[in-house]
Amino acid sequence: MKHKRTYITISIIVVFILLVIITHSLWLGAIAKFLIVNDKISNADVIVVLGGGQSERVMNGVKLYNSGYSKNIIFTGMEFKLPGLTTTWPQLAKNEAMWLGVPEDAIILEERPTSTYEDAVYVKENMLDRGFKSAIIVTSPHHTRRSKMVFKKVFEDQKEVSIKVTPVDGGDFQIEKWWTHENELVGVVN
Repeated sequence: MKHKRTYITISIIVVFILLVIITHSLWLGAIAKFLIVNDKISNADVIVVLGGGQSERVMNGVKLYNSGYSKNIIFTGMEFKLPGLTTTWPQLAKNEAMWLGVPEDAIILEERPTSTYEDAVYVKENMLDRGFKSAIIVTSPHHTRRSKMVFKKVFEDQKEVSIKVTPVDGGDFQIEKWWTHENELVGVVN
């Protein structure tokens, strides 16, 4: 009797493991789809490109700017160091945006944030100081749901402010196999 229970338990575990392996692309893909928010965007007072070092974010922010969605861009991020160079992600983003044709007076740098929460806090401060009432947040696909939740929480006392979130397009994130690439795996898990 005891051996029969052990056999049944082991069989159930083996079947469960096989099901997980066979269906992994379905449920892992569903996790990625859940993380992605893509609000319907319209013209806004400012485009906010969240820091993180991904050039796709800058390029998508500039694409929105060039398409006339806004006349202003905020680049957020923090300082980082390379051998012989100390700079900020917003400064590099600004240089790239200007190289892509965005005028310097359209760019606002927010170099204080060290997290998505701080991005939202400092962006709110910038928006209120300038009288901005709407923003389009540009970030990586797997970061959109979290960004939207954080910005919604930080801006909850500003009912008249509209925040829309859009993922970068043309980036590296692949819903069907994100778990096979280290950067995407780390991004989703984080």
